[in-house]
Amino acid sequence: MFYVYIIKWTRYYVGYTNNIERRLKQHKNGNTPSTNKYWDISLVWYFVFYNKIDAINMEKKIKKSGHIERYLSFENFIKII
Repeated sequence: MFYVYIIKWTRYYVGYTNNIERRLKQHKNGNTPSTNKYWDISLVWYFVFYNKIDAINMEKKIKKSGHIERYLSFENFIKII
């Protein structure tokens, strides 16, 4: 399975992975260049895909939209907080 996820600190970040637990740990431990300056990172939403291409396409769609917050209201996402 593949996941598109949204994490938050002072802003939102969207990414995709095949192992959401490992990826979140990487973000929190500073092993990801885009988020390594932030320590207060939390997983807000994620969506499960069975196909890698679909997950990548959704990630790109969200990033290109420039409005990550708009996707937080999608019923298909699993809300964490």
